[in-house]
Amino acid sequence: MKVRTFLFILLTMGVVYAMSSLFVDNREVLGRNVRFWGVGDLSVGLTLLIFLLLGAVITTLAGLTREFGALLSHRKQRLERKRSEEIEEEYSRGLVAVLEGREDEALLHFRAVLERDSRNFNTLLKLGEVFRHQEKYNEAIELHRKAHHLKEEDPRPLYALVEDYEAKGDIDRARAVLGKIIALNKHLVSACRKLRSLHAKERNWTKALEAHERVERHAGANDQERGADLRIGVGIRFEIASERLESGRAKDAIADLKRVLQEDPRFIPAHVRLGEALVREGREAAALEAWYAGFESTGSPVFLTVLEEHFLQREQPLSAIEALKRCIARSRKDTLARFYLGKLYFRLEMLDDALAVLPPLADRASHAPSLHYLLGRIHERRKNHREASLEYRKVIREMDLVELEYRCRACGETATDWAARCRGCGEWNTVEVDFREEISAEELGLSPSPVYTIRS
Repeated sequence: MKVRTFLFILLTMGVVYAMSSLFVDNREVLGRNVRFWGVGDLSVGLTLLIFLLLGAVITTLAGLTREFGALLSHRKQRLERKRSEEIEEEYSRGLVAVLEGREDEALLHFRAVLERDSRNFNTLLKLGEVFRHQEKYNEAIELHRKAHHLKEEDPRPLYALVEDYEAKGDIDRARAVLGKIIALNKHLVSACRKLRSLHAKERNWTKALEAHERVERHAGANDQERGADLRIGVGIRFEIASERLESGRAKDAIADLKRVLQEDPRFIPAHVRLGEALVREGREAAALEAWYAGFESTGSPVFLTVLEEHFLQREQPLSAIEALKRCIARSRKDTLARFYLGKLYFRLEMLDDALAVLPPLADRASHAPSLHYLLGRIHERRKNHREASLEYRKVIREMDLVELEYRCRACGETATDWAARCRGCGEWNTVEVDFREEISAEELGLSPSPVYTIRS
């Protein structure tokens, strides 16, 4: 028996005893009549008995009501818990379907969840992502808006809306939503990074720089993306300098490019563009020195092409030859510089000179179809058909291999012309000549260059 039950029994016995004593010891008092509001007369004893019974009834009813309410509440909680478990299980099945690429099945699971709970926050977010992936942008936007109204303090629906609008191509609305995120929290670095990315996507470099400077102000010293932010800042400032150069503001561009190189001396596009700006200013000697300095500091063969084309466009082939010889003399390892010199000799129909330079390079290169093609052409013109056929057999692709192929080190995109920024993935400083060697790039004098990207 519980202590509470035992005490209740004792209390009841006490009350009964007290009432019995009251009626036995006070018969005369209890027998007197009492008038109730003119209705009638009742004895004191009967009145007390009636009120005692009413109190007991009320107490009993109150207890029964409380117990019944607790029973209903328990049943409701049990049903709600079961419903929540079923919803969670359905949602989990949808997540698994998404991860396994079964999007149509995932849609069925997520819709089943929303039929039971139309305000399920996580399901609204996830179903919107599935719709976006299926290019159903309006449906995705509607779901993410609903999720935002459910939890206005949660930034996840707003970020999802940014992705929706960006995927739809509505960059203006994507920026507007980002502005709302930033208004809610001015120090939210991730939103500033995304805003920077959107501006860069539209090539609005001035606005991109403003967003980047906000990132620099609010990003902590221990931010994992701080290094990437610094490199992106270099790329954005380079693009601003390039725009100034194209608009005829060569002096401003030169100053900007020099600041970029102070920040990162191994940023190849800035070296190339600095020389171009100096040429437009009529300072050809300074431009050549800028390109030589770029080659010496980075070892990139891009400068060999730049120097070669600069002199050939001015019909100065001897100067082009001397420029490449200077690069060979200044190279720690001269494989690529010699290859470029041999290629230049071939372009100038100086076959004997080309044949003197190129053959020794064949032992160094494990993948250089251009080299073997050039040697084959030289032997063919010299009527050495056997040697020419041997070289042609080494050519792995049928194309005009005199024109070098450039490849992005980040995404593998190929192109026939060098560019400061990859057209495929948007990364800076990754486009190089596709010329692989058996020995390492560092041994060849090609120091690895950092990658600059605008992704967030």
